[in-house]
Parts: sequence; C-alpha cells; structure tokens
Amino acid sequence: MRVITGLVRPDSGEVNVLGRTPPLSAATGRRLGAALDTPAFYQWMSGQKMLLTLLNSSGLPDRGEAAAALDRVGLDGRKKIRAYSQGMRQRLALAAALMLTPDLLVLDEPTNGLDPAAVRGVRDILATERDRGAAILVSSHQLDEMQRVCDRLVVMRQGKVVAQGSREQLGLGMPGGPATLEDWFFQTAGDDGRGTW
Repeated sequence: MRVITGLVRPDSGEVNVLGRTPPLSAATGRRLGAALDTPAFYQWMSGQKMLLTLLNSSGLPDRGEAAAALDRVGLDGRKKIRAYSQGMRQRLALAAALMLTPDLLVLDEPTNGLDPAAVRGVRDILATERDRGAAILVSSHQLDEMQRVCDRLVVMRQGKVVAQGSREQLGLGMPGGPATLEDWFFQTAGDDGRGTW
C-alpha cells in the first residue's frame, strides 16, 4: 500500500496507479485518498483545523469539503485531536481520505479501534463510495469484515498471494465449501493457525 501511494519505492516490479507510475503528480495524487497505518496528526489542532491544513498543504481552498467529510464520519471537528480516542483518530483519517472525492481509496485496517456503530458507518461509507464508482482497496486482518464488504478478495500469507477472486470463486458459503473466509484461510493454510501466532 505504501508503494501504491508513492511513500515507498518497490525493490522490483512496478505498480500502475490511476494510469500512472508513482511518484504521482499533484493532480493524480488528488484522485487518490489514503489512510494508512496508525494515523498521525497534530495533537494541538482540532479535527477541522487538521483537515483544513491538509487541504492547504495541497494548494486547495476549502469549499466545505472538510466539514462535509467530518459529518460523513460522525466527528465533531471542534474537538482537539489530543482528546480523540483511537477510533476517533481512525475516523479522522477516513475523513481526510474522503475529502476530495477520490477515484481510488486505499485503506489499511479502516475499522481498527471502532465500536460496532462506527464499523457499520464505515461499511455504509464504503458502499456509497463503491456505488459512486470509486475503486476501493482495503487491507485488513479482520477476515469476517473483509468477507462482508469486499466484492473481490486477495488472500496473502507470509507476503505471498495464495488466492484471489469473488466470494463465490473462493467457495465461501457454497455447499461443501467453507462457511467463512477464516475457515477457508486455515483450511488452505494447512493448519488451524494455533501454532503460528
């Protein structure tokens, strides 16, 4: 994901993002929204001020995008980030990723630290973005959540792709097939997972 967003250069191979090879131009970069790793923000700022700062650093005026993004993720933008919980920081990172209505949304563990209501809210946002026509790439260890929200799954183990396809192509919930992505993963991995964690 860091290679896709241009934060890391690949050791080998290449990646194509929105028709370009990273590093991306400013114009192409604005078509990509990303929330990676543990969100890091200026603690003394409010959520709204942080989003406005991000817009400003991209050379863009605020036309209401910051307030709209905060509203979408259910955050009070007046509160200082130092008072945010982990889940609130996750939601602020998602708001930042959504601000410019991206064509490609790249998210790493977007529901980490969220309560059930916020997880459902993220699901709704992802569905809205998909219906709008955005491509969404989500990385997560929460296999049940990925089974629920993804149209296409790519399963990796120890850095290698072991399978990819739709839920149906992986046989999830099909007669004689594994009921869940977690069941599929451990059947395919050849162990029950208890010896590897």
